[in-house]
Amino acid sequence: MRWRRWTLALVVLLSPVLAAKGYDVGGRIVYEAKGPIGAFKGENTAVSGALTWDPEQQTASGRVCVDLTAWDSGEPLRDKHTRTMFEADVDPEACFELEGVRPGAAADEIVLVGRLSMHGVTLPLEIPGKLVQKADGRLFFAGYFETRITDWGMKRPSMMGFKVRDRVKVWVYGEGVPQ
Repeated sequence: MRWRRWTLALVVLLSPVLAAKGYDVGGRIVYEAKGPIGAFKGENTAVSGALTWDPEQQTASGRVCVDLTAWDSGEPLRDKHTRTMFEADVDPEACFELEGVRPGAAADEIVLVGRLSMHGVTLPLEIPGKLVQKADGRLFFAGYFETRITDWGMKRPSMMGFKVRDRVKVWVYGEGVPQ
């Protein structure tokens, strides 16, 4: 009988730790594109949102957005072309609606499953990566996916008549801070 009381006490004490928690999300997005002259990268740290994560049930939901006017490649003209490609003056955000998670290909990998909306187009998107929860409760995610510029109804930027390749690599680095 005594073990039942201790078990109940342990469950009551741990339930806030094990239950679904809300997180404020920030992070960094890095892209790599290729043109006829070579590859180039840009990054964006204007990432914000909120999500709910239940480690026991392995479920998640939420919304994370990126300010499309905040790309930095180290080259102002390239960043201007990027903002023009996104038509950031009309639709300044790209938002990922997280609908769930599933196990990844490797034992320590998960896949974020959801929908990405940008440039007036919403498409399903899966982002495989690694999720780590620190002792202080913070979550860290690092993932990667590839996409095509034309899938989003955008025109590929060009310089002196040479167009950027359609396929773009995207790295996602996120941090969730308990609310």
